[in-house]
Amino acid sequence: MSLPWFRKSLPPPPLRTATAVDFRRMSRHPSAYAPTAAEVLNPAPPPPIARDSHPLLQAVLAHPDDDAPRLAYAEWIDACDPARGEFIRLHLRSDPAAARLLEANGPRWNTAFSSWGARDFVYRRGFVEGVSLTGRSFISLGASLFEATPLREVRLIAVAFLMEELIACPHLVRLESLDLRGNRIGEADAARLRIAFSGRLSI
Repeated sequence: MSLPWFRKSLPPPPLRTATAVDFRRMSRHPSAYAPTAAEVLNPAPPPPIARDSHPLLQAVLAHPDDDAPRLAYAEWIDACDPARGEFIRLHLRSDPAAARLLEANGPRWNTAFSSWGARDFVYRRGFVEGVSLTGRSFISLGASLFEATPLREVRLIAVAFLMEELIACPHLVRLESLDLRGNRIGEADAARLRIAFSGRLSI
């Protein structure tokens, strides 16, 4: 096989030449799920949650199965983010229009969780109830995450080397579902996790 033939078989280069910024971004996130070393070992602290200043959010967190607190929160947030309020109401009614609002505004709403390095957001009944994040972020910063949204399920990455901390983590009892697939969890640790975690566990 000649080199000229090989070159011809390659796809055409992109129209825009990659810059140093592009290469830094690609090296930082080589895949959709790959965390950086900093995200794994030393996640940035999340913004403080002022519990007393969000009584309507606290009602949602205290009664996650009730629609009334979510509707009250939607009415309150209309003043500063009408799309968010309308999305909550439509999502609670399972209105297809909610999907269009989420597509248009989801990236903006999701930035509220950037300090935790959260991704793969799952919205249910107007609020984020599922995310993916690193094991270190969940163990070290999870308490404040539960004050920001009625979180029910988590997919953890880069957690195999933190099993002792995860098994002892007090946040586990607040979850209904924990997904550890892809972390190469050993049978012994899996057995200990099943004892520590009573929800739906995927390994």
